[in-house]
Amino acid sequence: MSRKARRRAFQSWEAPYGVTSVQAGQVDAVHERTLERVYAQHLVPVEGQTDVLTMGLPYISPYNVHSIMNPILVMCLGLGYFFNLYRGRPLVREGGVLIMTHPTPWEFHPVHHPSYIDFFEEVLADTTDPVEVEARYEKTYAEDEWYRHLYRTSHAYHGVHPFYMWYWGAHALAHLGQVIIVGGDDRAVRRMGFRPATTMADAFEMATDVVGREPTITHFHNPPIVMADVT
Repeated sequence: MSRKARRRAFQSWEAPYGVTSVQAGQVDAVHERTLERVYAQHLVPVEGQTDVLTMGLPYISPYNVHSIMNPILVMCLGLGYFFNLYRGRPLVREGGVLIMTHPTPWEFHPVHHPSYIDFFEEVLADTTDPVEVEARYEKTYAEDEWYRHLYRTSHAYHGVHPFYMWYWGAHALAHLGQVIIVGGDDRAVRRMGFRPATTMADAFEMATDVVGREPTITHFHNPPIVMADVT
């Protein structure tokens, strides 16, 4: 099927969510019990960090419902969301390797993400460093009248939105020694400063350049949501 047809099929799936608990009362008074229930539902104990962390990314993120999951949103979901789903320490050690699987097409929704197109083709072609991105380009995108107009009158995210998505992955970018995407569009993956791989076996071979032979490997299996409690 075409990508558009596949997205329509995937996004028609409904998750079987249910109520896990109900807290009522003054917010501060019930907050501790709310956290207890959240931790009981989501925390998964993990002993030690790993050299290589693998994860498969889903077809949807908070910012592409009924739309296209463009490369910047792939980066944000993997490095901004999944990488940060931990308490204590990240699942992967400092200087380790993150391997993600996702098609990562060089494809954008022109109505929903117009500034993402320019961010990807202009900003990331110049630098992927979040500090440099902010210093050189953020103000221009934030104050661009055309982006403002589309945000106010159409269905577009604000012109500065792709910057925040990129910043969301800044912690992971600073922590990791390498990011590899399996199955992605080579040009799109390289534009973000990552390494493309055709297969998982190829990705593991690439990872040895950073972590050496026979590294430890952890796979992050994501149900609706999970938080790794790393000791």
